[in-house]
Formats: sequence, C-alpha cells, structure tokens
Amino acid sequence: MEKVPLNRQQLEELVSINVSFFGLDISRFSMVFLAQTIQMDINRVINIHQMMDEIRYLEGLGVKSQTKEATAFNKEPLKGLMKTHFTDATFILKNIGIHMGLLSGGGKNLDKLIHEAFDKNTSGVVDDEFINYISNGMTVGALKERAENKKLTGEWIVFQEYEKKNYYLTLAAHNEGDNNIYKRVIDCYELDYPFLRRKL
Repeated sequence: MEKVPLNRQQLEELVSINVSFFGLDISRFSMVFLAQTIQMDINRVINIHQMMDEIRYLEGLGVKSQTKEATAFNKEPLKGLMKTHFTDATFILKNIGIHMGLLSGGGKNLDKLIHEAFDKNTSGVVDDEFINYISNGMTVGALKERAENKKLTGEWIVFQEYEKKNYYLTLAAHNEGDNNIYKRVIDCYELDYPFLRRKL
C-alpha cells in the first residue's frame, strides 16, 4: 500500500465531510488522531461513528456513554494524560470473555448463569430451553449487563485537558505498550500542540 502524506488542512477537509465530526472543534484533534480515524474508516476497521460518540459524550454533546468513565494514566510516560474507552462490534467477544471470566478460568457471572440455568430446568435434560438460556446469558445478557454498568471496553482515546478543553491526541490499543503510545503523543506535540507539552 502506498503512503500518501497529508497536511493538516487536507486532513481537516477529509473529516469535515464526515458526519461523525459534525459540531466538533476539529482544531482540537491532532493530525495523528485524524489520520488514524480516516484510516480506520476507509479500511472499515471499526465503526468510527460509535467511537466519536464517546468524544461527543466527553464534549457534552452526546448521550450517555456505555463505557468506563475517563481516567488519568497514572504511570510514566503517560502520567497526566487522560484516556477513555471506545467500543465497537470488534470487541464483543472481548467484553463477553471479561464478563464471564473466561480469560481467567471462569468467574462469578459464569457460575451464576450456569446455576440459574440448572435451577430453571424442569425437564432434567439438556433441552432447547436450557441451551437458549445459557446462550442468551453469555451473549446478549452479558453485553447488556456490561452496558448498563458502564463497563464496556475496547481500546483507548488518549487526550489531554488544557484550559477546560480536551485535546484529542491519539487512539491506542491496550497491548501496544505505553512507550509506543507516548511516541505518538510526542508527535502530536511537535505537529500540532507544542503548548501542551509543558502542561502535564
């Protein structure tokens, strides 16, 4: 795939026609963030509209979020920066796995679901009702409960607060390592926001 360099004006023009950015101050999105978002949208990696809903929530323009509240990073080199989660259909399996404790060998939610299925079973055999109860509980039920408790997870939107405004720096994956994320943050400071560097 050929890389095509774009300047800030070109990036802003590309996102200005995207309904997800309507009503938002594009000047507070770094070139890194804009390029990542455009790339994910073009390649259909995630639903950027759902991701941008999290930003609308942070900006006071959107409906209630179903993800965890925004929190500060507490370890160097990201200490002082903020993160909020965004979710997508891509992360359904991850959310189910976490909710049911499948990544840690099982948990209270899985145990509770299995006990409920046995308690509701009147036939004494594994029938359609039993299978449907467990299937629904492990999928729709798990996601619904996580959403209601604002525990849906996915990946991060990394931002920095400055003079009561949020500056959106980069998108980040949990497993990519803080140093890799920080390298992009430094790029954001150099390309767009040198005034933020001293404010951590």
